[in-house]
Amino acid sequence: MDTTQRTTAATPATPVVPRRYYTPTQTVGRPTQTAAITHAGPDGPVSRPGMLRAGPPDATVLPDGVRTGVIGRNILTCTAASGGIGLSLTAALLARTLTGRDLTCTLVDADLTGGGLDILLGIEKNPGIRFDTLDAPLGQVDGDALNRGLPVWDDVRVLSHNPWNGPTPPWWGIQAAVRALSETNGIVIVDAGRGTGLADIPELEAAPRLLAAELSVLGLARAKPQLQRIRERHPESDVILVGIEPRGVGRQASGPVGVDEAEDYIGQPFDACMHADPKLCSDILSGLGAQHVARRNRLAIDTLGDRVTAMLERG
Repeated sequence: MDTTQRTTAATPATPVVPRRYYTPTQTVGRPTQTAAITHAGPDGPVSRPGMLRAGPPDATVLPDGVRTGVIGRNILTCTAASGGIGLSLTAALLARTLTGRDLTCTLVDADLTGGGLDILLGIEKNPGIRFDTLDAPLGQVDGDALNRGLPVWDDVRVLSHNPWNGPTPPWWGIQAAVRALSETNGIVIVDAGRGTGLADIPELEAAPRLLAAELSVLGLARAKPQLQRIRERHPESDVILVGIEPRGVGRQASGPVGVDEAEDYIGQPFDACMHADPKLCSDILSGLGAQHVARRNRLAIDTLGDRVTAMLERG
């Protein structure tokens, strides 16, 4: 692996419509050299020191000299058994709530088959580092430099993944970024979508988990085995369970499964439930971001914030 200094190409200024949805590390072999990273700024390309291109997207083994570290307990991996149910929005609102409690928080978009978290939040035009412009030489990332280079949404730093702008980063590049952010933030919220690729990132898979389940017959049928797999593989890991009401269902409709019935079926009580919010859904679909959140959903997010805070206090 060539570790000489180089600069990556700038991200196109015009956003592309998407395809819709710890311990310090050590290196072995060759010494680490820092390089520069370039991203699109309002006045042209902006270069920041401290990072190198992570490598080919299909890397399944560590390149020579790369050494991974251990991810800390201040990581929360968020997954859903079904796509498009509101996991990314839930993770974002949780990150904003934790930031409002004076806890430094970064939101990471690790939904490798979806991505576009910056578009969902309405900050796609904000300059800053994305995964396609992030470099991790030998699995190393400067957390302070990365923090300073990220776009910000409501005081939450966001590391987004835009797969239409470049190759999928290798697992060790994602892990290096999350690890670096965990060392410079109080909490890192990782939106991993349906969990595609988590098997290749064992530290993220073993991290405390937030699992979102749609309150429908199909959604619960998908969520139950996923919850069982998490329990079997990592019995000591915390699992925060969130029920999400299907969008587009009126209050008088009988479509959603009731919370009590859902808990009986899935075998665990829900920590919180997110209700359908037509106004918020309209804002998101229109590209306006999360502008208005209904009171009952704010209360649900506050409950999740309490759960995460307690998790951090336990260490």
